[in-house]
Amino acid sequence: MKQPGFCGWDIGGAHLKVARCDSQGRLEQVIQLPCALWRGIDELQQSLREAINKLDCARDTHAITMTGELVDAFAHRREGVSAIIDCVSQILASQRCHIYAGKQGWLEPEQAKTNWQAVASMNWLASAAFTASQATHGFFIDIGSTTCDIVPFSSHQLSPLGLTDHERQLSGSLVYTGAIRTPLISLATEAPLNGKKLSLAAEWFASSADIWILLGKLNADMIQDSSADGMPWTSDHCRQRLARMLAADADDASHQQWQLVAQWFAEKQLQRISEACLQVMTACPLADDSPLVGAGVGRFITEMLAIRLNRPYIDFASLCQSQPAAADHAPAAALALLAAQQLS
Repeated sequence: MKQPGFCGWDIGGAHLKVARCDSQGRLEQVIQLPCALWRGIDELQQSLREAINKLDCARDTHAITMTGELVDAFAHRREGVSAIIDCVSQILASQRCHIYAGKQGWLEPEQAKTNWQAVASMNWLASAAFTASQATHGFFIDIGSTTCDIVPFSSHQLSPLGLTDHERQLSGSLVYTGAIRTPLISLATEAPLNGKKLSLAAEWFASSADIWILLGKLNADMIQDSSADGMPWTSDHCRQRLARMLAADADDASHQQWQLVAQWFAEKQLQRISEACLQVMTACPLADDSPLVGAGVGRFITEMLAIRLNRPYIDFASLCQSQPAAADHAPAAALALLAAQQLS
């Protein structure tokens, strides 16, 4: 029988991410499953059971964080935290479950429900804390499917500019833009085509995944979300979705023209994240050689930003036993590794 290990669970509103370390703290597997939590708690139950079957991890020590409490299936974040913890406790043995609470450490499920504000949307803190334990100074940047987190750290200590999502949005350290799910209408109000600028349709006709697929930074295998029109993540379909934003069809312009339109939106997203980085840097001005540590499925954007900002780049995978999947799903991997260090 397999020896019990350590599992890190990152329960989001659209995905469930899980990483597993063996009993010696070696990172073995990192997976992501669809989990449309906004449809109801049954979605989480199904995804939890599927993950347990895939990883054979029921007997492990479980370290848990979440952002799924934000979905509109719950009337309040407090209700969301409680519902998620109850769901997890029904499927995993509660005595093996440890809820991540940042500076408060690890809480038992019932403690976490009482102290819900200490555990709500703290997945970014787990990733940043692990990064700071491995690197001396820099800016941890996790660009996922939906959001971007920017966290400065120095002398192995974090300097977060707020702990709640509201505080972090005010400080620029949480930006609601990501590599897959961001509607293009949130990035710009107009775009050029054939030398003229057009106002964009105020509809969710295309998302950031469409532009990054066309620019060769993402591929369909990396995406579990549905596209805006439900059609596949092929270049042809991406061009058609992009064309709808400009009240056009894909065959109204050449492939080269649509590549340029994709670059326009990419530039807008890069600019938004770059401005947020500079805002954070003015609040916490580290040395010019302080690196950007990139995590998340959109960390290729962080690598681009490092060039723009003239700073070194470090991939989160290099801190996690060189596993790319760990960098894709940094909170889950960080939790599994932290649990192996602190809960053994």
